[in-house]
Amino acid sequence: MWTNMKRKIGLLGIIGLFILVVLASGCTDQKNNQTTPVNNSSTTNTSTVKEVDVSAKMTGPATATKGSTVTINCSVTNKGSKPVQNVLAHSQDFDKNLGTLNAGQTKTFTWNMYIPTDKQVQEDFGTNTTVSNPFSIGGFAVTFTDNNGSKHTINSNSLEIKLS
Repeated sequence: MWTNMKRKIGLLGIIGLFILVVLASGCTDQKNNQTTPVNNSSTTNTSTVKEVDVSAKMTGPATATKGSTVTINCSVTNKGSKPVQNVLAHSQDFDKNLGTLNAGQTKTFTWNMYIPTDKQVQEDFGTNTTVSNPFSIGGFAVTFTDNNGSKHTINSNSLEIKLS
């Protein structure tokens, strides 16, 4: 009898905890069973301005030939409303210290990349190896610190260059 009472008390405790979690998380909309937070404020004509909104972009030629050097253009833009500091752009091919980016500011840089020939690749990786077409260049990473001292990392796009 005592064992059955323990089970009932345990089951009631679990049900009570579940109800407490549901009530603490907000009101439940019965139409779609989504949790809706309680909002007691009245606002009109509001807009959201992101304090931290940084983007990175990489562009290059659409086509190239094996054995040529291509120029890759990189840009980092602060679209946010506050400056960001300690902006570093890096990949396996470069490390660029861009310093501080003020709100609305873009900094650009270029780097040159050599596209090897099939013969050059075969010397290192074997006779069945060829340079991929399209030639893919992975993106670069950007790290920076916001005004609150939080560190962020974003990645640029990657590129594909068709080889002729």
